[in-house]
Amino acid sequence: MALVLRDATVLTVDAADRLLRAVDVRVEGDSIAAIGPRLVRPGDEVMDCSRGLVMPGFVNVHTHAATALFRGLAEDLPREFWAGAYKVPGEERFGPADYALSLRAACAEFLANGVTCIADRLAAMDRLAPVIEASGIRAVVGSTITEKRAAEAWGETERLLDRYGADPARSRVTAGVAPHALDSCSDELLAECATRARAAGARVFLHVAQSAPEVAAVRARGHSGALECLRRAGVTGPDVVAAHAIYLDEEEIEGWIADGTAIAHCPASNLKIEARTIPLHRYAGRVPVGLGTDWTASDNSMDMIWEARLAALVGKMNAGDPTALPVRTMIRMLTIEGARVLGMDHLVGSVEVGKRADLVVLDLDRLEMAPAHDPAANVLYSASPRSVRDVIVDGVVRKRGHILVDQDEAALVGAMRAAGW
Repeated sequence: MALVLRDATVLTVDAADRLLRAVDVRVEGDSIAAIGPRLVRPGDEVMDCSRGLVMPGFVNVHTHAATALFRGLAEDLPREFWAGAYKVPGEERFGPADYALSLRAACAEFLANGVTCIADRLAAMDRLAPVIEASGIRAVVGSTITEKRAAEAWGETERLLDRYGADPARSRVTAGVAPHALDSCSDELLAECATRARAAGARVFLHVAQSAPEVAAVRARGHSGALECLRRAGVTGPDVVAAHAIYLDEEEIEGWIADGTAIAHCPASNLKIEARTIPLHRYAGRVPVGLGTDWTASDNSMDMIWEARLAALVGKMNAGDPTALPVRTMIRMLTIEGARVLGMDHLVGSVEVGKRADLVVLDLDRLEMAPAHDPAANVLYSASPRSVRDVIVDGVVRKRGHILVDQDEAALVGAMRAAGW
């Protein structure tokens, strides 16, 4: 038996960015088996999409989902508050059970919002990753490595790699190597992370040039800046995913593009705690760039549509050009380019035969989706999580008719409220 999304408008996000109308999308097992007219066969499960827009699920390339409990704990603070440890007031009251609950709630919220894939990292991820796995979301996970806890973190990383591997074709959840940042890892540790990640066939995920104090610490070690630190450690190239990169000078930007290192762009987080962001128009189309929500202390929302909209509008302002970062560039950044950052673009990120069925159906009966002169523009500039009707990950329906299938949202809200203040 197959699942058939019948009579849909499909925003494919394929190489030609085709928009298909009145077609069926046939899902067999975990993959898209066919796209075309009249694909329903006897015994198939049918999802009526005559009033739906089918598109690839959203890909969040940088988050710390287990910190969902931090939402609202750190508002309107100066840059200096965040220097060093990135601690929030009150976090000391939360323990392992709270973080597991927080992670369950975050994964449910991501799925409800149309996010089908996340890149997630935190300390002790070997104990948290099973919660992500059970949620049904696709993920690449990493356990945070710092100089102070390197031995412990390497143990966690090895356990993740042993359990999940690094090949997204073989597992819905995979592992990466996740050094924290340039100022919390020595040059030697950064080099070790690159060497061990490549030996395992895994990507490196780290924070880069997120703050002025971080760059100052790197310069105190004898580097001219963040890029030189990365280059000397061998932590550059498309198998490296660097979050933020907001404190790079002009020469470093051009060098970064030459190296081809992927960027996890988190505009809301950057603007909220540093009041600055990257010149996105300089990077788009020249290096892999995806979008991320970061953590709820610095980006209270888990809404990737909002993140893409903010990236586009602030990006246009930074470029001084309203034609910069057009709709289709941003839709691709939300989907296929995010998948490319994570090394999964051969599997997910577009609606094409043979790819995994990670799909979102947006409700065309919502006011914000009408009229549909340009469905892609509606997604970027007027849609919201309330527009997300159905969500499918790996061929499994996780949200149907605006309701999460496997999660009791009201119960999660109650548990999160009880765990909070």
